[in-house]
Amino acid sequence: MWLSSNCRSLSSLLFIVAFSLLLSACDDDSHQEIALNAEGYPDLSRVVAYSATTPNQYLACAKNYRNSCLVSQFPPIGLTFNTAVTLTDIEQRIFVSHPWMAERFLSVLALLPSEVLSLFRSVSAIVIADDIRPSFYSANTATIYIDPRYLWRNEEEWLTIIAKQDFRDQFQANVQFLAVRQSVDSEGNYAPWVSNEYAENNTMRTTEQLLPALFRLLVHELAHAVDAIPPASLTSLDPRRTIYQNISAITPLNQILYDRFPLQDDLLFDAANVLYDGVTPSYEISTLTASQVGAHFEVEGASDLYGYSNRKEDMAMLFQSYMMYEYFGLQDRFLFLSQNDGIALGCSRYTVEWGQTGRMFDPLVYERMMFAAEAILQPDLPARSTPERKAMQIPTGTSWCEMINR
Repeated sequence: MWLSSNCRSLSSLLFIVAFSLLLSACDDDSHQEIALNAEGYPDLSRVVAYSATTPNQYLACAKNYRNSCLVSQFPPIGLTFNTAVTLTDIEQRIFVSHPWMAERFLSVLALLPSEVLSLFRSVSAIVIADDIRPSFYSANTATIYIDPRYLWRNEEEWLTIIAKQDFRDQFQANVQFLAVRQSVDSEGNYAPWVSNEYAENNTMRTTEQLLPALFRLLVHELAHAVDAIPPASLTSLDPRRTIYQNISAITPLNQILYDRFPLQDDLLFDAANVLYDGVTPSYEISTLTASQVGAHFEVEGASDLYGYSNRKEDMAMLFQSYMMYEYFGLQDRFLFLSQNDGIALGCSRYTVEWGQTGRMFDPLVYERMMFAAEAILQPDLPARSTPERKAMQIPTGTSWCEMINR
């Protein structure tokens, strides 16, 4: 998610759809102003540095996402360490409300490829705290704030997390359709992961079980960080100006994407404003059906409807798709569902009105995805002029039960 300078509203996303957020803010010269009554902001009063060698000013800067420190006070990791980013480098930038959060985070990072660790060059800190929900990236601090539900491994750790509902779900009531994203294997089988919620049948989790969901979250938030501060811009950051002032002066990678491959459907932009920004819906959007929105979505190049909420999220969702396939062999399935109000509960209440397995391999999406991935990863990727697979349409009328039980 991205803490953005949009004065209008809070951005939101259903938990099952994606991992991004546009939080309410207004531009000023040195930092983004954030409304005191804005929803979704953590307290962070219990946060401390995990490493004893972390400079004190880093903690103050990381906790205060309502303001922006000078780059000289809180430099991105890539300015402090000119060599390849290591786990030790990242450890000195971790701030937590409970030590186990850093321990679990580092244990997962140890499983990640070096290409992912290098993306932390554009990050000043990682904050993990008991009251963060949902996760987000802030341009005031160049910091990623992580929901610890991705990291707990036992009941003792789970009980330290503050019970907090995700406020974003309320916006779903403003539209008649459900937009759902799944990760599936090469055979189109749904790839179920262990839940982030503690339950009677989910009381213990291994580091390996934490990896897929946390990886997906991390590459999304790291995409925001690199989009805002591309590695090539690190050495040109002005230490006398704030992080936010520096970011505001940089042409983001998402602008380059849009200059070449813009999204253009006004109806989808309006639908995203309602579903993800909480904008009051027009009659057209409030009556929009799943099949209608699917028909518009099919002929555009976004990997996810959330990409229409803002350009940063479009960039991050494309990169997320690329990385999940590259490292886990998982492809996207994107669906628009209708719901039968005559059925109170259960998966049989929902029906697929439009859907694609391998959405990322649709030629329009694939070209944009590869462009975004190359922009973020920097080195040229292996030449792939055509998709390895084809996007496959899901028959209209397919039950949601069938989608989750494959």
